[in-house]
Amino acid sequence: MPETRGTLIAHLQGREKLLETVGFTPRQAEWITLVCLHSGLFTRDQVEAFLRLTRRTAQRFVQALLAARVSGRPIADAQTVDARRIYRIFGKAIYRELGLANVRHRPEASIEVMRRRLLSLDFVLDHPDLPWLATEQEKVACFEQLGIDPELLPKRIYYGRANGRVRYFHIKMPVAVKRDRAVFTYIDPGMDTPTELHSWGAAHQPLWQILRESGRRVEVVAVAWEQHLLDRAERVLTSWRGRAITEAEQEAAMLRQAIADTDFDTIERHGGWDAVVTKVIQVEEQSASTNDQGMIDNFHLWGSRRCRQMGVPLFDGGG
Repeated sequence: MPETRGTLIAHLQGREKLLETVGFTPRQAEWITLVCLHSGLFTRDQVEAFLRLTRRTAQRFVQALLAARVSGRPIADAQTVDARRIYRIFGKAIYRELGLANVRHRPEASIEVMRRRLLSLDFVLDHPDLPWLATEQEKVACFEQLGIDPELLPKRIYYGRANGRVRYFHIKMPVAVKRDRAVFTYIDPGMDTPTELHSWGAAHQPLWQILRESGRRVEVVAVAWEQHLLDRAERVLTSWRGRAITEAEQEAAMLRQAIADTDFDTIERHGGWDAVVTKVIQVEEQSASTNDQGMIDNFHLWGSRRCRQMGVPLFDGGG
């Protein structure tokens, strides 16, 4: 059988091996883990793409998942959404084995939410090399490790039995953070209004500002399955993009951090205390005299071919 791409996806973090102990093959375990992390839902086309299977073999694979049981209960079912066959992994035991008991992908959801989840999974499938932060806990932990106060993260407070429960990154769209940049995706399911993209950006702006000040580039990817939605997003994202952070500004941010951390090794490598302070001041003065840097450094548009046979390539927004 063809090799899976799952073994190349670092953010699975070995979770898939937890499912091998309950009877799944490595290939099945990798696919189930990826789906549970990012969507809870999938299509046969996505199975074909991930496992590089023929349509007939992919269908047999899907049927095997529908027939699979853990603790005597089925782990998946099927339904029709937007005239497409959608498969849902809902088995509680599966999420528990993966340590994802708090990931709310198991229950049935609205068409808007299902579309967004399928698009999220589709984008991750085509960009497996990025270090995705799949869960709320992973995202919060990552930014806390970078010294960012959770109060600056996008959040929503849910009242009721949870008594004011705070959910961070509550829309659950893919985020990836690397040493030099952070990638945030905005998934438009075709039911959003233009104001929702603006609201999403406003909720993320404090986080983006801190990331850029620390020397990381902030990039946004608009994901949709219809061209007019990408065109609409492009107009908004163009207005968000200002002058990109220069290499000098990135270096100054690093030196500011070295000063704050009393990192004498870094300070000495850059000429000593006086030279470092002078450099930081010069760059800050120069930056203050230039035009507004905008909210983000760059953006991309990406159209899903599998969710709506629409060959729109990923392209650079410029800058």
